[in-house]
Amino acid sequence: MNDRKRKGSSVEREVVSKLREKGFAVLRAPASGSKRKDPVPDIVALKNGVIILIEVKSIREGNKIYIRKEQAEGIMDFAKKSGGILFIGIKKPRVLKFIPFNKLRKTESGNYVVDLGSINEGLDIEGLVRIVESKISKTLDNFL
Repeated sequence: MNDRKRKGSSVEREVVSKLREKGFAVLRAPASGSKRKDPVPDIVALKNGVIILIEVKSIREGNKIYIRKEQAEGIMDFAKKSGGILFIGIKKPRVLKFIPFNKLRKTESGNYVVDLGSINEGLDIEGLVRIVESKISKTLDNFL
């Protein structure tokens, strides 16, 4: 495994660990970014019936992250079929943020790009948990 793939796997494991600590059931899809026939997001996390899907990208320098058209469309289709909420997880040195996938911009060539100048608008792990918990149905019994 090359250093780049090893770093990506390390970041994915870090996100999985943080989500498990927050009470999620989590699956990591190793080799999800490789030339699979059926693109899937790197991480599938579930909590009380709410599904979040995360495509993880790591970057040391630069100000943009690109996702190939085929991969983006494949994971968007996966999200549609599963009913999951799709995010891109971005890891920079000392920063981990989650940006809703629908905030990515489509390029003229059909690929998708996120401008890292807006990374501060992304959610931290606590913000991600709050979104999920806001979607969990609560019955009146929960309050009694």
